[in-house]
Amino acid sequence: MTRKKPRRLSAPVVSCANHAAVEDPTEERVVISRPAPLILCRLLIILAAIVAYHNSFSGPFVFDDIPAITDNSSIRNLWSIGRVLSPPLTSTGAAGRPVVNLSLAINYALGGTDPVGYHVVNLFLHVMVALVLFSTLLLTLRLRSMRGLFATRECHIALAITLLWTVHPLLTNSITSVIHRSELIVGFFYLATFYCVIRSFTATATILWYGCSIAACLLGMASKEVMVTAPVMVLLFDRAFEAGSVRKALARRWPLYCGLASTWLVLLLLMAGNNGRDNTVGFGHGVEWWQYGLTQCGAIVHYLGLAFWPGALVFDYGTEVVGGFVIVLPQIVLLTALLAATAYATLLHPKLGFSGWWFLGILAPTSSIVPIATQTMSEHRMYLPLISIVAVVVVGLFSRVNKRTGFGAVVLVATILGWRTVRRNRDHASAYSLWSDTISKRPGNGRAYNHLGNALDEMGYASEALGQYEQALRFRPDSAMAWHNRGETMLKMGRVSEAIEEFDRALRINPDYVKALKGKGDALMKAGQGNEAISLYEEALKLEPDDLGAAFNLGSALLVAGRVLESIERLETVVRIDPHDGDAHNNLGSALLQAGQVEPAISHFERALRLEPDSVNVHCNYAKALQQAGRMTDAIGEYRKVIVLRPDHVLAYFSLGNIYARLGQLAQAVAAYETALKYRPEYAEAHNNYGTVLRRLGRIEEARKHYLMALQNRPDYLQARENLDDLLKAKAVGGQDRAVAKPDP
Repeated sequence: MTRKKPRRLSAPVVSCANHAAVEDPTEERVVISRPAPLILCRLLIILAAIVAYHNSFSGPFVFDDIPAITDNSSIRNLWSIGRVLSPPLTSTGAAGRPVVNLSLAINYALGGTDPVGYHVVNLFLHVMVALVLFSTLLLTLRLRSMRGLFATRECHIALAITLLWTVHPLLTNSITSVIHRSELIVGFFYLATFYCVIRSFTATATILWYGCSIAACLLGMASKEVMVTAPVMVLLFDRAFEAGSVRKALARRWPLYCGLASTWLVLLLLMAGNNGRDNTVGFGHGVEWWQYGLTQCGAIVHYLGLAFWPGALVFDYGTEVVGGFVIVLPQIVLLTALLAATAYATLLHPKLGFSGWWFLGILAPTSSIVPIATQTMSEHRMYLPLISIVAVVVVGLFSRVNKRTGFGAVVLVATILGWRTVRRNRDHASAYSLWSDTISKRPGNGRAYNHLGNALDEMGYASEALGQYEQALRFRPDSAMAWHNRGETMLKMGRVSEAIEEFDRALRINPDYVKALKGKGDALMKAGQGNEAISLYEEALKLEPDDLGAAFNLGSALLVAGRVLESIERLETVVRIDPHDGDAHNNLGSALLQAGQVEPAISHFERALRLEPDSVNVHCNYAKALQQAGRMTDAIGEYRKVIVLRPDHVLAYFSLGNIYARLGQLAQAVAAYETALKYRPEYAEAHNNYGTVLRRLGRIEEARKHYLMALQNRPDYLQARENLDDLLKAKAVGGQDRAVAKPDP
């Protein structure tokens, strides 16, 4: 009797590799035709993302990018890891999100505040999320409970869902607005959590995949609060696609769920430390819970509409809330029906029900009854929820048509969506175009007028900017931001006293408004009231100790006031926190030079020049320090660089004349003084020093004329008076000049 050869079992297939898949040994073998290689699918996803967002790199920092990046001192030094992982409460979008802040710090270390690098990283993150989504969808479609439903179409369905989601214009706010990379980062870790859990279903190294899933969930909790839903979503997924019930899922994988649940502790600690996102999230911040809840009923339905027809996309919806139940009654009915359908599908069609919970559950932290006072609606909240809508549509399409027809339709729709995304990115190309578009769609958004005013001000249209601030104040007269912005614009226009009045109005509304305190301090400095300005800068720093702008202004004001040692202390703090601040290095060098610390001053000027190689001011200060150090040849070289940058720079020519006179190179000194006087004929010091050089050359009458011109322009100029008297005495004694007058330094 011959022995039967044992039947070999193939490992479960979890990818689109070019080989046949074998089901459970007791089931009939299912042969899968050869799909496109996975590498081509992934390359297509990457290409689609690049094409859709190729014109997204030029946009400036706008809205929440400003406090999160340009005003965020914690990202200035990547190696101060404690500061990087503890962003200040004022860094909107990064506060309480250490992983997001770390990504910003890396960007800053690589390229400072150039927006291009930040946009490149955002697109890279979006591509990574898309690739993880594709792999996760493919694993899901290959699960035991899904086998046989789509036969050879798993790759096509996963690719179709990923492509449509990747290029959908509803996601532009998440990708093109830099600080909304928090959605991209949490999206990556959210999907990575699912990917690792699904791999654990069939892997032999189950504990390893559990650990990876928990780690991804932990990092997600440190990226954005919406990650709070992930452990629950994983459990619902397990019930619908693998275990069959919540009880079985918990029994089989209790170590996994204990680990995932433990990551909530990290989120709780972060939320406790960020004080309700700086008093903008939670109850008691000006928005009633029922008003916010009604507003979200309309918002969710609006998001659904944009998923199917992303026509009127809006960057900032403002802070408007619904005032009554009747206004959103149709949306409430539709949302109730959606909830009921999801609950019904959960019982009879668990996989379809999970799609509903994915959409509603991920939106729940931001779109329920817990108010987010500063932003009642926002399209970036749809980054992950959109996946379920696209998935349901694509699966429904492929269940009715063959894969070639279905994928052809997907490519057509993806092309249309991608074209719309490219057009939407044009709105993000400048602050002016973005806020103009926002106002055209939300004309009642006072905050948008404020930001449009800022954009006009930066473009040099000060009068037009003031008009936009007036519009903002028409909608909200108690806007401290609008009064402050008016003050800043008036200060640039030279209307110092009016600017002070505007800053005072802002401070009456909000006495702790740090920007208004700094603005008023700047105005007082221009008005010559340095001591009062110093007091305001100190008050601003008490309120926000991490505000480098206030620290820099205080250090500079102390330097002007002659309080050199205090200035050095403040400016050293600034450059320690932000080694890339060229202005701070320059001012610190000036303070050190005044304190007689020439070599340290030279070191800081050299750092400033590495950061700002075309700064005329830094080159001048550096040359002066080299002069004091006795390095005359190097000082001449620096002044020559100043003249290349600014051919009419009078001080550079004057200083060159002084150096040449000191070195005895009188012909070069004459040429330098003559050029200085050509650009500034009334320059008394140049006339005096030129007269001294002419005297040394024996050109006595010309020297006398220049001394007289110096006194004509500055009657109280003692050095010129002494030089002239000495010259006249010498002539009276014997007609021969033997004395040499000392030039001004």
